[in-house]
Parts: sequence; C-alpha cells; structure tokens
Amino acid sequence: MSNQFSSASKFVVNELSVVTKAGKFDISQIYEEINIFDSLFVPVMTGSVIVKDSVGLSSSLLFDGSESIFIDIGKVSDLDALKLKKAFRIYKQSDRMTVNQTTETYVLHFVSDEMMFSDQQLVNQAFDSTYTKMVRVLLSNYLKAPSNKLKGVIEETTGIRKIVIPNLKPLDAIEWCAKRSIDNQRSPNYVFFENNLGYNFVSLSTLLSSSSLFDIKFPPKNLQETNTLDDLLSPKDYEVISQVDKIKTTRSGVNAGTFIGFDPLTRTIGVKKVTYEDHYSSMKHANKNPNYFASVNRGGTDSSQAYDSKKTVSPFGAFRGESKYIKKYDPTSLSKVETQEDFVFARKAIFANLMNKRIKLVMPGNFQLTSGFNLNVRVPDFSKKESGSENEDRSLSGKYLIIAARHVIKYDMHETILELATTSNETDFIPQSAPEQNKAIENYGSY
Repeated sequence: MSNQFSSASKFVVNELSVVTKAGKFDISQIYEEINIFDSLFVPVMTGSVIVKDSVGLSSSLLFDGSESIFIDIGKVSDLDALKLKKAFRIYKQSDRMTVNQTTETYVLHFVSDEMMFSDQQLVNQAFDSTYTKMVRVLLSNYLKAPSNKLKGVIEETTGIRKIVIPNLKPLDAIEWCAKRSIDNQRSPNYVFFENNLGYNFVSLSTLLSSSSLFDIKFPPKNLQETNTLDDLLSPKDYEVISQVDKIKTTRSGVNAGTFIGFDPLTRTIGVKKVTYEDHYSSMKHANKNPNYFASVNRGGTDSSQAYDSKKTVSPFGAFRGESKYIKKYDPTSLSKVETQEDFVFARKAIFANLMNKRIKLVMPGNFQLTSGFNLNVRVPDFSKKESGSENEDRSLSGKYLIIAARHVIKYDMHETILELATTSNETDFIPQSAPEQNKAIENYGSY
C-alpha cells in the first residue's frame, strides 16, 4: 500500500459532480472544501461542499432540492479500499455571498437520499417478528435502499415481538426498533447508522469486541526516513474529550439505579435494582477492565449500591405469565410481550458509560476510518521519564470504537477527524476510594 501513493495527505478526485434537471455539472475545479460526516448516533451520512462559483451555476440551476451530488474520491484512482464513492441528495443551499462582480460562494448541504424519502412517508404497520426482520422490511419495502447500501452489518435480535409501529417515518421507526432491541444476553445495546460500507443494525457489544482496524501510534515527526503507511496511521493531533464525569454517570444510572414497572393489565408493580455489573457484564468489551471507580460515599454506601441515584418508571409485562386469565385466553402473547425491564433503564446507562471516556484524533485522510470500527490507540505519556521506562499512558491507551468521523477535503489536504469512545481500559486494577478521602474532605476547614 505504501508504494501506491506518495503522501498521506494526497488524494484524487475522480468525480465531483452535481446532477440537475439540466444534466450533470462537474464542480471538481470550483469547490473549496468538502465535509462528509457519519456517526454511530445518526442514521444517515451527511455533508456539505463549499463552492466558489464564477460560472453562474447557482443562478442558472436554481437549487430546489431535486439535485444530487456524485462523490468519488480516493488516495489513488483505482484502489477501492481507500475510496469513497457515493451519491447524495442536495437538500439545501446556504451562505450565498458575493466575492466580486463575477464570483460568489455558497454551501451545498447534502444527505443520503433515504433521509429525503423517509421524510415523505409514515409507517403504520403491525409486525409479528423479530426487530431485525422489521428493520429489513423497513429498509427494503419503505426506504427501497439499493443493494450497495446494504453491505453493512445487520445483526439478529432476540425475541419475537407483536407490535404496531405507530405512525413513524421509516428511519425513525428503525431507530425506535433499535432502542427496544436486545441481544442474546438481554442487553439493549443496538444502534442503527450508515457508514462508508452502508447501513448497519448491530449491537454495541459486537462492535466493541471486533478486531481493531489499525494500530494508532504517536511516532516522532520530521524524521529523514519515513514510511507513507506509517504516516497515514499517525495522528496529527489528539484531544481528551472526557475521561471521567462522576456526576453524569451517577445521574444516568451508570453506577446504580432502580427500575419500577407497572402493569395496568394485571395490576402489578415490580421493582428491579440495577448495578454497574448488571449492564456491564451483559456485553462484550474492548479491553480487560471496566471504566469504573469503586467509590464509597460519606454514608458508607458504595456507588454501585446507591439505587436512588436514578429511578425509572415504565409500564411492563413481566408478571403476565402468572395471570391465569392470560394463560387461558391469550397464551401466545406471553412469548411476544415487550420486555421494558430490559431496555428502559439499562440502555441509557450503557450509552452514558460509553460516552464517559472519549478522545478525538485528527488523522491524515483515510476513508477506511468510519464509524463502527475499532482502533488500537497507544497514547504516549507526556511526563518526564526515566531511561528505559514505558512511554505509554495506560489510563488512555487501549482499543476504542469510532463513534463519529468527519472527512475534511480541501484542494491540497484531506484530514479525517475521529471521535472515539470505549467502555473499558487496559489498567491492571479497578481503582477504589479509601475511607481517608471522605474523612479528609469532612474535616478540612474544621477548627
């Protein structure tokens, strides 16, 4: 690979065209910047292109939302692995400004065509199947997604559900399904998103436990002998977005909480106490230890047993199996009842735990870096070191999941900005608070 392109920052624009009512127009010579986004938490890819127009394209075309844009960009013209080739729908023109008497600039905003199509219809259909089968129906029958966008991961869910999707747009309906889906460990950690491969409906557990795409290291710069592939995988910059937020994790129920369920049909109430271990152990993870700090408050209660940290109240049907009436007159419904006790509380805790530890990397442009893939990041220790000591920050190093990617392409530069997160770390132990810490804060300032 290193012999196929000369520089990590170089790229080739094979096509950048706007398709309109009047035909196809090449804008590869008049663009100033292209931005392309994908995220684990956004169902479709989006982007924008800044155009410096001196040919009157805007005034002659009168952008009305029917236009599309074809993008084919890679490191080398014939290497598909490092290429992005997609068509998008232009949905908005903004920031139109005059530069001089013959030139103007504006921004064309684009999105996957499925978003435009989704916004023009509603789903009101009864289903008696798994959520995965519902998602396949929504993608094929409602969104009519082309085969080249169905190359992502579509993972099976557990349990057959008998439900009616209540007048939702197709993409909203798929996200609604994702929020209610559980895997074979009864963990509610499914996500739906589009990346460079296509649409994905997959569990966070599967994503986190997958192999790393690349090893990301921070080698010395400005060496006389460099390897282009090494340069391609060397960050230009990095930032720690979040390493711990005790208030947010407490309020989100990451450490502990309580689920209260009520069933208006059987007139029963159930209480389920949830700990960190309950939702963490139900998933697979990237590294060996959880991002958990065992702290004891001044009342002597461990944070994993502070069940009043968060309470969630929801209807549920866990006790319907004990109803003689339902067993006699509607027994088939017992295997298809929605299990709110599995996802209403735990899902928010799972994703709050993921977002608690995040970093940002600025990488040389690489379309292989897209949401849903893992990177093994070796973060250097910037402290003063003894000769021969380890030069790695173990509190930050480890396998991370790409949760968002932004490609920035200018006429002479291609950068990929990544946001990564992980639920675990490579430290050798789980930190625990000492009783002296509470005593110290209580006694400080006392006379």
